[in-house]
Amino acid sequence: MSGRVPRKNHNFVCVPVETKVVSVVKSFCASQLLRLSRTMETAEAFESEFRTLVGELRKGGEGWEVRQEPPSGAYLHVSLPQWGDEDMNGIHIETYVLGRELAARSAPVALHCESGCPFQRQFMKLFHERAAAHTEAWPGNYTMQVVNSSTACEISVPFASTPKETVQKLLTEIRRLQQLAPIVDGIIKDCTQAESA
Repeated sequence: MSGRVPRKNHNFVCVPVETKVVSVVKSFCASQLLRLSRTMETAEAFESEFRTLVGELRKGGEGWEVRQEPPSGAYLHVSLPQWGDEDMNGIHIETYVLGRELAARSAPVALHCESGCPFQRQFMKLFHERAAAHTEAWPGNYTMQVVNSSTACEISVPFASTPKETVQKLLTEIRRLQQLAPIVDGIIKDCTQAESA
């Protein structure tokens, strides 16, 4: 059958089954390569936009520190010096766009209190008590955690049309969480005083 020449049958062309299979496989491989190529281009675009975001967050003289996890890519921590995040295991605002986020077309922006914070459980409890009313009033769907997590609150930000527009949406949520700095500072103060008492 593989040696047969396709013959015309009215308005249809008869094609041997082997030719159809090869055509389908080639089409599938081409679409997968195109998807992979787009993902790589998008990852590189997000890395570039995150470098711009780092610069944006560092300017303004408000004391905010910005750290990227090595190798620096589309991943960062934003914190104040008193939040104890020098080793990226304290209190910080975090966002990233990695493989899973590229596939889901959404990225998290979260306030974390990691295990490097000596009063992590107490922080989480007090943060929930003091910040819940603020996050509930914000647009979007912020989730709050009380215990057994390092995520104090988080929102999932859907991608926009371009990486640049998406990063601007992430920046909006970072700025929103930065508004909670006085609450975070108050909790740190209360927890530190309770530990020293």
